[in-house]
Amino acid sequence: MDTGIRPILEIGCGKGNITKFLEPDICIELDKKMTDYLKNYNLVIADARYLPILRGQLVSSLPYQITSDFFKEVVKLDNIPKLTLILQKDFVDKILNDPTYISFLLNYVFDIQTKDIIPPRCFSPRPKVYSIITVFNRVREYNEDVDSLISCISRYRNKTLKKASKLCGLSSDNNLKVREFKPWQVLELLNSVGLSYV
Repeated sequence: MDTGIRPILEIGCGKGNITKFLEPDICIELDKKMTDYLKNYNLVIADARYLPILRGQLVSSLPYQITSDFFKEVVKLDNIPKLTLILQKDFVDKILNDPTYISFLLNYVFDIQTKDIIPPRCFSPRPKVYSIITVFNRVREYNEDVDSLISCISRYRNKTLKKASKLCGLSSDNNLKVREFKPWQVLELLNSVGLSYV
């Protein structure tokens, strides 16, 4: 967490176990039953997938079931330059290695750094999966045209980039299959279809 980026927003404050150490400027929680635990903080009752605050730094141990929906929204918020999140390790492994729409998009917008792995025994209730602290530093503003192109090309992972780009209204001479590009090679992929401005 970077204390120089304000406001610091904690999402999913729960009973305040992490909140008391973070001392966030704003605490966002969906469950109204947690109000008593969080009465000493600037509490906003809201769904993390539809953030009511559009700037600052996000810190969260996200509920795993909303991770993809959350990222599809937060990636568009250019005034949120940094996220420090506890995520399911399997999800992070996928966004770093699997050629999917969300993986390419996140690697386009953010520099992604993994930190500590957290075993299930550190949580209560105990999940069945490992978690990992992951930092997302924004390196590019969101671009709707790039998002649409990544979405289109990602649908044709088993085709060559040459064929996929044609199906998406562009052209490329690259005969690698889309699935052969790692998510961190997203700029190479985009440059191969003529988007040199990225």
